[in-house]
Amino acid sequence: MDYVVLKENNGQGRIVINKSVFQAIADITLKDIENISQDPANFAYKPVTIRVDDNRLRIETDIRVKYGASVNSTCGLVQSKIYENIAFMTGFKPSEIKVNVIGFDI
Repeated sequence: MDYVVLKENNGQGRIVINKSVFQAIADITLKDIENISQDPANFAYKPVTIRVDDNRLRIETDIRVKYGASVNSTCGLVQSKIYENIAFMTGFKPSEIKVNVIGFDI
């Protein structure tokens, strides 16, 4: 499924959001967080993966943590910021946000 249903059919249609909207919100959110980076050398690589199963939004992201930053605090910040921005902008709350640390920037 490529979308999340916000409101079911009420006789006039239903309201859905495509997963590309969630992808864009998560990408923009990651660019605004300090102490993380993504792999700029590989422009074809997508650091955020969005899955929709049974109207449940699952997000997985790969980040690099800057040297000296707390990994736990940084990952928690990434999770909370993605959650907050998606909930604020769409009214839909993600059911799962996974953060994978794929390396460190020195």
